[in-house]
Amino acid sequence: MRITQLMLAKGFGGAERYFVDLSLALAELGHEVQAICHRRFRALNRLQHVPGLRLCTFSPYGWWDALARRKIQAAIDGFRPEVVHAHLARGAYVAGRICASLRAPLVVKLHNYADLKYYRHVDLFIATTQDQRGYLLERGIDASRIRIIPNFSSLAPVDAPPVPEGNALVMAAYGRLVHKKGFHVLLRAFRTLADAHPLAILHIGGDGPEQGQLESLCRQLDLGGRVRFIGWVDDVRVFLGQSDIFVLPSLDEPFGIAVLEAMAMGKPIVATRTRGPLEILDESLAYLVNPGDVDDLARTLCLAAADAGGRLQKAAAGLALFKRKYAREIVVPILVETYQALSKPGK
Repeated sequence: MRITQLMLAKGFGGAERYFVDLSLALAELGHEVQAICHRRFRALNRLQHVPGLRLCTFSPYGWWDALARRKIQAAIDGFRPEVVHAHLARGAYVAGRICASLRAPLVVKLHNYADLKYYRHVDLFIATTQDQRGYLLERGIDASRIRIIPNFSSLAPVDAPPVPEGNALVMAAYGRLVHKKGFHVLLRAFRTLADAHPLAILHIGGDGPEQGQLESLCRQLDLGGRVRFIGWVDDVRVFLGQSDIFVLPSLDEPFGIAVLEAMAMGKPIVATRTRGPLEILDESLAYLVNPGDVDDLARTLCLAAADAGGRLQKAAAGLALFKRKYAREIVVPILVETYQALSKPGK
């Protein structure tokens, strides 16, 4: 197939990771892929010089930038895709107007609970979870225009969960350093664990506007020697491979691709009971805590630290579920079948 993937964000979070991984996976499967993104996209280098992938970059000032929209339309028209798949609100808004003009079928991925005023001329909404499907239905989107397809990870899963060696305990968390990701809650909870477990350390990967505040909080909590801010994580496999427990402390999480990456690596998971993780995880797969509750997270970190056997069981169950439901080889063919159905005449 000839497939256009469109994402106009500059940063790099879960939605942007999905856009990159999907574009690469489709090209690897032999499809002709046009990847349209911002010229300052953080992960631009991952899309360059890929066989079967035509990279097109632009610098729109915003969704209202008519000149950039015309340039993007010319690029899409020249590529003649059988389907266009847009990501996030800006991409959906721009693609909607273009696809309506070119009469090309448009798929949009609902990465979050966005204002649907930006989602016009959409043929099919891809919801990641049942909760997102309900969000669309409540706002008048017909059920026939919604399909639930879970996120995936391109990480090749390990054969079995690794057995920790030695007495050190490395906890890992990563994502954009913004308030809703809950890293401030994690630091306060980790203070309790650090008192109870003298060999526990915490690695925080990622960057963002709250990094300075988090580093200041770390100093206030006297955790300077126990917490390491890794910065931008280029290789998730290496980052997770150096950890014993993965923690997702988000106050709100529509899905959480990082959860899938931890499952693929056979890591035990501590996660908040937020909308996305609760669609993936239960008590047999992870240690679940209430979002924003420092005491609950602290108790659970201490429990997980002392529960070596339980950690291994949960990690094994999570790894098995990942292989059955969330691996690239499982999810991407479902997306391709969806594209093919939408591109047929009369659909």
